[in-house]
Amino acid sequence: MKKILLCLFMGVATLGLIGCGTDNVEEQPQDQVQEYGHVEKETAEVLVAKFNMEVVDNSSLNPASNDYLTTHEDAYWYGLVTGVYLIVYPIEYTGDLSSDIVDYMVLYVEKNSEYESNVSEYMEYLIKANNPDITTEEINSLIVAAKNSASYGTTVNNGKGIDVGYIENEDNYQYQVIRLYK
Repeated sequence: MKKILLCLFMGVATLGLIGCGTDNVEEQPQDQVQEYGHVEKETAEVLVAKFNMEVVDNSSLNPASNDYLTTHEDAYWYGLVTGVYLIVYPIEYTGDLSSDIVDYMVLYVEKNSEYESNVSEYMEYLIKANNPDITTEEINSLIVAAKNSASYGTTVNNGKGIDVGYIENEDNYQYQVIRLYK
């Protein structure tokens, strides 16, 4: 009896593993690209330059400088001011800013930094660098929505090719700008 049950179980398991029915594989719906939008692939070097252009053209804040660039855990860290950092995470880290395609960028802020008041302005420039078509009003909405959705572990999107996330820890917080590609 045990052999019969074991054979039946193995048969069902085998059918479950190899599948049964149609040979057609369902494709993922293309609606996601339309709903969330997408941006073109860009290198770390290009996006940092776009961020710097936004900063320099619109403020007196410090841009990201290679003089204050370090690499850590396959990411590029730029010290903007004391306690505020721009981090660039490539899809695949090679150590070459001119060839690494950006997956997402982070504004990392140490809590109680003397320059914490500059964070919202830096975030505006970071979002604009990733998609210049996003308005200041949309940016403000994305930042508020990202903070509100943080407790759910989700990011927010306005259909223009980037997600914005927020993570808070005991001694720091981060805003994430995640690039969505086709």
